[in-house]
Amino acid sequence: MAQKTFNNRSAATLQIALLVRQGENPANFDGDVYFTLAPGQTRTITYGNAQNVFLNGIVLSANFNGDIYNKTQIVTERGSQLDNLLNTNSIIDILPISTDYVIFGRNA
Repeated sequence: MAQKTFNNRSAATLQIALLVRQGENPANFDGDVYFTLAPGQTRTITYGNAQNVFLNGIVLSANFNGDIYNKTQIVTERGSQLDNLLNTNSIIDILPISTDYVIFGRNA
């Protein structure tokens, strides 16, 4: 199993789906993990198994202040900017910037 800590730095409740990779090839999919982050909430999420420790993408959704927001980001190539962000960091921060929610990665 793998795990990451997610921080919601926005005023909106976020619905999140993590797309788990099967093995090392981004073309292979192992399943989804769904969770919700309240405004300001931090949660550690466990996903995958001993063979499937990589993330292939993330889906963020929110309904806030009269707007519905939905964003999907999917890795198509190992070593891409998104692949590195999702798979080389232990902490993912989600921040509102203008009308977008942006993810940043860091390590503890």
